[in-house]
Amino acid sequence: MAKIIKMAFYLIFVGALVISVMSYNPLLTYTLRFKKMQVFHNISMSDYKIDRYKEGEFINAKIKINSKELINKLIAVFYRCDSDGINCEYFQTWTFSNVCNQLKEKNQVWSRFSDAFDPPFICPINKVSYQIKNATIDVEAALLLYPLATDYQWKVNPKFYSDDIFVGSAITEFYFFGYRKKIKSILKL
Repeated sequence: MAKIIKMAFYLIFVGALVISVMSYNPLLTYTLRFKKMQVFHNISMSDYKIDRYKEGEFINAKIKINSKELINKLIAVFYRCDSDGINCEYFQTWTFSNVCNQLKEKNQVWSRFSDAFDPPFICPINKVSYQIKNATIDVEAALLLYPLATDYQWKVNPKFYSDDIFVGSAITEFYFFGYRKKIKSILKL
């Protein structure tokens, strides 16, 4: 009788442990965590906040371009930093000479960020005020471009130009947060 009770205990305990462990995907799922965003020169920002919804984080703010110049060029400089975000090194530069067409491209790393602007960008970018609503980047697209991105914290410095006239810049700091996603059970226990 003691063996039956012991065996039942093991089945229940080990069974519950197996179900608990197996209910999570063994691979990490990544989401973005924003540290901060700043704007400089002829660009101002108000009502800035980082909101978290479920596993994701999103930037919300009001942006105002304080320049009569029409933005048609963007140079984004990427810095990768150690896991503490302290020691940063230059990583690469992306140049968008026809910024309007490139920002409208779908399924790009920046698509979810540029789609968050209200009103949408009109080319060349000449609106004075924008509302940013739930801006983020496409994590999957970023990891396809650089699978080791999750090993670093990042600083991205986009610089905005009207031909060769500097209009303003921003700095966004973020990192990739990995977690194990719970798998929905098909068994009814």
